[in-house]
Amino acid sequence: MTRKTTNNDVSWEINGKLIVLVEHQSTVNENMPFRCLEYVTRIYEGIVPIKNRYAEKVYKIPNPDFYVVYIGNKEQPLEQELRLSDAFYEKDSSKLELVVKVKNCSNSRIFPLIKSCDILKEYCRFIEIVEMNFDKRHPRRSFQKAIEQAIEEGILTDYLDRKSREVINMLCAKYDYKMDIAVKKKLLWMLRLYSLS
Repeated sequence: MTRKTTNNDVSWEINGKLIVLVEHQSTVNENMPFRCLEYVTRIYEGIVPIKNRYAEKVYKIPNPDFYVVYIGNKEQPLEQELRLSDAFYEKDSSKLELVVKVKNCSNSRIFPLIKSCDILKEYCRFIEIVEMNFDKRHPRRSFQKAIEQAIEEGILTDYLDRKSREVINMLCAKYDYKMDIAVKKKLLWMLRLYSLS
């Protein structure tokens, strides 16, 4: 299997197939097909030279596949699809479609689904390592420790070697957001404005 990283951090070209792995989500975002449309347009702009876009002969590009990794606590199917056409005002014969595959990696039951995709398997393992090491008193230090453990285990080594600082910053932002939401939920509960289930 030939695997090469493209010029961005959300996609890989594997055996002539463009795999766009957008992000992990604790809630399923139904706008992902539109966001993936934006991502893949930028990726193709980087792949296809400007002069070839206006040439008479077709310039071959890799077939895309779009994935989101779900790591939330709510019950979700093991695998589901989100479609760009679901966002259209009307269902008609429009030819534009983009399908995002949502892989449920929140439970060990799903691992048969990702056996065939090393990137998804490594990504899920990395999230597990982050969750195991997380210390809210020292988040940055705990994320660094998680990255070091992942590299020792051979998980996403190339990416984490190159982008560890960016990954730590992203994780800090992600966990700050989660804590902020948790505080807001607690306040709402205390004020009895909403019933949280």
